[in-house]
Order: sequence, then structure tokens, then C-alpha cells
Amino acid sequence: MAEYNVITSMLDDLSAEQPITTALCIGQNLAQYNTHHTIQWDYFNLTEFLSLPFTQRYDLGFVLLDTETLLDVTDQQKSQLLVKLRDLMAKRIVVTCKLDDERLLRSLGFTQLIDRKSHEHNFALWQFNILTYKHVPDWFNSKFWANPENWNKFRW
Repeated sequence: MAEYNVITSMLDDLSAEQPITTALCIGQNLAQYNTHHTIQWDYFNLTEFLSLPFTQRYDLGFVLLDTETLLDVTDQQKSQLLVKLRDLMAKRIVVTCKLDDERLLRSLGFTQLIDRKSHEHNFALWQFNILTYKHVPDWFNSKFWANPENWNKFRW
């Protein structure tokens, strides 16, 4: 499981990038790691979260898949959890997990924060941020679209 100083420093870094006022946690209650006390934390276990109706979108979703409560979860349940969190419930997601979950997280669009070759432990840290998920390609702008200045010049 992630250490106290790793979680607090990560929360400080994420708060510096974008303000975080609401957060939800699955796997362990992280309200004790909130050093600024400006984040309103909601904690859910897996079954509560999967049956939770959509009522609000949180600024941060934190999933600890490497805790005792989520170690025996199937890949299908992990996928349902992460997809619901990514698509409905959170703008930004941070996942701590074992190295075995790399294929699942990469297939869901998560990016790895800690390289698995940089440490010896069975621990990986992943994130998903909807604001940086897809970079806009160069061709996707008005310059290459209708071009009204060319309407009477060329035959399409």
C-alpha cells in the first residue's frame, strides 16, 4: 500500500495543478492524509460504489487496488469500477495497484506515473486526467475545414 508521505505529496502536487475540493476514495479512507483540510472526502467500498447513482462529479478519484479489501477483486470488477469512475464520477483519477494490472489500466487510457523499473516493489501508480487525455492533432482546426475563401476558386 502507498506510504503516507507519497500520498500527501501527491495530493499537494495535484492540488497545485488544479484545485481539488471534492474527492472520493475506494479501498481505504484517505481523509486522514488531507493535510490542508480543504478537500471533502467520501469513502466507498467496491459494492457501494458500483451501486452508487450518479449525483455529482468529483474533482479527484483515488483507488487503492493494492489494499486487503480489493486484493481478491476480479478483473471484470476492476474494469467496471475504473470505467464508472473515469466516465461518470471523477475528472481526475489516481490508481495504486500491483504490476499485474498494467494491461487493464493501459487499455482504459490510464498513464503510468511511476515506472515499474524505477523501484523493486510490486507497486504501480497510474493516473487518468480528462483534460490531458487526448492531445488535439494539428489538422483538427478551422484552417483545414470549410475554407470559405476557396469556395469559388476550386471545384471539390
